[in-house]
Amino acid sequence: MFTRTAAVIAALLTTVLATVLAPSATSAAPAAAPADRAAQPRTAVTFTVDDCEGCEIQLSSAVGTYAEADAGKVDVWNSKVKTVEGGSVTFTVPTKRTWGMSVAVEAPWEGFTGYRTTLAWRYNGELQGDTVTLAEAVTKKKASACWEGTRQREVTIPIVVEKVRVQGVRTDVNGSIAFVPTTESWLKPMREVQDGVLGSQDVNICH
Repeated sequence: MFTRTAAVIAALLTTVLATVLAPSATSAAPAAAPADRAAQPRTAVTFTVDDCEGCEIQLSSAVGTYAEADAGKVDVWNSKVKTVEGGSVTFTVPTKRTWGMSVAVEAPWEGFTGYRTTLAWRYNGELQGDTVTLAEAVTKKKASACWEGTRQREVTIPIVVEKVRVQGVRTDVNGSIAFVPTTESWLKPMREVQDGVLGSQDVNICH
């Protein structure tokens, strides 16, 4: 009698332990991996520029309407500041941030202008693909600070940055004019410029 009871108990214990220790389908399933930001498409944007060694460049991107900007709904992105070395500078950025991208340039020779020199992607009267010289650029009255962007993984964009005299905060000072020598695709708005010089005191909202 004792032997049979012990056997029954042993069998019951074996069944219970097997049930407890057996891995469940839920516990065996691996946790879902979080979205990998590094997997998002990225683009290497290289700017080439002559005679601007030491110039500091920063990119920004903001797409929306002025009403959205007033409501604080525009997603604003800024890159780190990089310095032109050897005639070029490269930024590797999320591809989606090239849409509505603006380029701020600060040259070593600039005085107290009260604004940030901004690259003109397109001047009034020019179409995509048109060439622009310095002599033409300084006659322009409007320009776009907003690039339409790219889906390419690598792109090289020649730019022109030249020293010019501009009206500063207190008096005339050395400033810069910055533009693309070949007109690029662009977004609105077209802003007023002074002798081709595009300056920004805030983020450019593009649309």
